[in-house]
Amino acid sequence: MKYINVVTIVLLLLLASASFMIMDKTAESNKITVDVAKLQSKEKSSVLQEVALLTAEMKNLQKDMSKILETLNEIKKKSSKKQLQ
Repeated sequence: MKYINVVTIVLLLLLASASFMIMDKTAESNKITVDVAKLQSKEKSSVLQEVALLTAEMKNLQKDMSKILETLNEIKKKSSKKQLQ
């Protein structure tokens, strides 16, 4: 009877130590996953910032193009008036 009790205690201790090892590996894995998620979120936010900057730059270029086209149209009108005179 004493032999069975010792074997049972040893098996329970082995099971407990295996559980702790699994929890430790799971915690390490979760930490790595969180670190990767942080890096990805930083990259995404920097990509979003770049997209926002490029969008603003495109809007400015469109405004500049509109001004250039207006100026060209004015020059065309002036030159056509001069040719008619």
